[in-house]
Amino acid sequence: MFCGIRAFLRLISFAILMTLLSIFVPLTRLLSGEKNAFYIYRNGMLLMHKILGIRLNIIGEFPKEPAIIMFNHPSYFDIFYNIGKRPAVMVVGHQFKKWPFIGWLAMALKSIWVNRTDPNARKKVREDVIETIKKGLSVFVSPEGRTSGSHCIHEVKPGLFHDASTNNIPIVFYSFWYHSTDFPYFHDLKSGFLLHLFKHLWRALKNKYVKVDMRISSPRKIDSADTGMQDFYRFNEWHLRNAIDKERIENPNILV
Repeated sequence: MFCGIRAFLRLISFAILMTLLSIFVPLTRLLSGEKNAFYIYRNGMLLMHKILGIRLNIIGEFPKEPAIIMFNHPSYFDIFYNIGKRPAVMVVGHQFKKWPFIGWLAMALKSIWVNRTDPNARKKVREDVIETIKKGLSVFVSPEGRTSGSHCIHEVKPGLFHDASTNNIPIVFYSFWYHSTDFPYFHDLKSGFLLHLFKHLWRALKNKYVKVDMRISSPRKIDSADTGMQDFYRFNEWHLRNAIDKERIENPNILV
């Protein structure tokens, strides 16, 4: 009973805070610039952590200069961890653009939208990422694409790694490890997605805490896409080795 009340109150508080951020982030950007707008967003996310019971253990230091921040993507909760000290633009699937709360805030943050059904979309996203870095902003993106539902790393595409190499852009890796299996999430985004997502979110928010470790790598410049991809795999597999071993035992058919 109490767990259900907790989940309900968190959902209501989440909706209110996301609505307020969707209003005040673009208003602040208009009146006082990008840095102050991100300051409002960042503090809003830290408040969101308290509302949702997120206990984030940060291992490492946030990047101090513009970089492409690449993270593994086990859960939709990952979007709440773009809380570095400098502004970072997110890369978001276009299907979420018209969503209330999430879509509103993503538009307020001037996110880079990617349409994965458009064969030309990846090239446009890569161009937008480079332009964003040139403006002095970081980019927060998962090279896995959508959520994986596990801590095993899915195959990544070489595009952004290639661009980081040829344009001498530093990359930073974030690796997320959820202590409970209640939080990783996957769906093919087809029939029944919204109902499936809500049921998962409701179950997740019944937990007292969302315990997650976030390990941050030092910034690095790579000499080739292959080098960057292998670095990404190794960094995550090292940090997530215990979680991955457990998932492989529980589900031998899981992607490895």
